[in-house]
Amino acid sequence: MQKREEKKQLILHAATECFSRNGYEKTTLDDIGGRVSLNKASLYYYYSSKEDLFCDVIYSEAHRFREEVRNKIKNMKGVEPKIVFFLTERARFYRKLRHLHDLTLNLVRRIEPIFLTLQHSIRAEERSLLQDVINEGVVTGEIRKTESVRLAEVLLKIASVSRRPALALADDYSGHGSEESEDVEMLDDIQFTTKLILQGVRLSAG
Repeated sequence: MQKREEKKQLILHAATECFSRNGYEKTTLDDIGGRVSLNKASLYYYYSSKEDLFCDVIYSEAHRFREEVRNKIKNMKGVEPKIVFFLTERARFYRKLRHLHDLTLNLVRRIEPIFLTLQHSIRAEERSLLQDVINEGVVTGEIRKTESVRLAEVLLKIASVSRRPALALADDYSGHGSEESEDVEMLDDIQFTTKLILQGVRLSAG
């Protein structure tokens, strides 16, 4: 079993490189198998389809990102800075991820429902991270006791600027301005809405 998991990780790493270099459409299972000395038939022992493998790549990258953020916010003080940092980095990460893998609406539609299942799993883990930050704020007395699950979900919905639900995984800041100006606008929007929401649960100094 351990050997199978090790091989699966090698396949996942190879797939990540292939998808990043060529995009989803131009990458074949033969391309991926060639990097780990497996033919297409052998790959099916580990993954049921190219779509299944692609979703595993996205999940793996999203999971790694969240763990990196979780480690960084450990040394930050205050609920608000932690939440703002996570939400802004999240938006930047998903935009980068979408561009890296050439993730389009048409592609997402074609690989449903497996993509939607992936999306729900990632959303649950993001919500869990925010819940931990919110609950920590309750314990330290920074904010009053509240429904952390609901508040976390509201924060995610507000920060999600994707105009197309099927692409909610990759928040869409592909407006007409430059990426630099879009980043500034994104940061301002998230800071403003986060502060506004947290005002409702913050304990007064008195």
